[in-house]
Amino acid sequence: MTRVAVLAACTLTCVACLGLAEAAPCTPGDEACPVVLKMKPGATTITATGSVSGERPNYYFKFAARAGQKITIHTEGGGLKTGPGIPISGPNGFQDAVDEDTAFSLPATGAYVINLHANTMSDGPFGRFEMKLTIK
Repeated sequence: MTRVAVLAACTLTCVACLGLAEAAPCTPGDEACPVVLKMKPGATTITATGSVSGERPNYYFKFAARAGQKITIHTEGGGLKTGPGIPISGPNGFQDAVDEDTAFSLPATGAYVINLHANTMSDGPFGRFEMKLTIK
């Protein structure tokens, strides 16, 4: 039995070393692969686009910020659900919802993830959208 376990471990190691085991594909905007937003030096606003559909109702963006900075999120198009707030998660298990076009103070320094979601209760909830993130 021990030889079988050693042989299995060696086989898995060889597969990994040779690159025979492919990693799962990462599609930008998926929860496991949020689109990373990086502002140019001196900028306070960045505009990003994405798309939601019945097969993909969520779209994720990731950004870095410092404790005490205030963010504002504005969206257009895509039939996104923005009320009662846009879900945001961050450092130390932080989770909250940010009201669109309303300044929100970030509690900690680190990476944050915005989850934009299609409004599946409205007519024609799917399509391309634009999001503007302002950090001051």
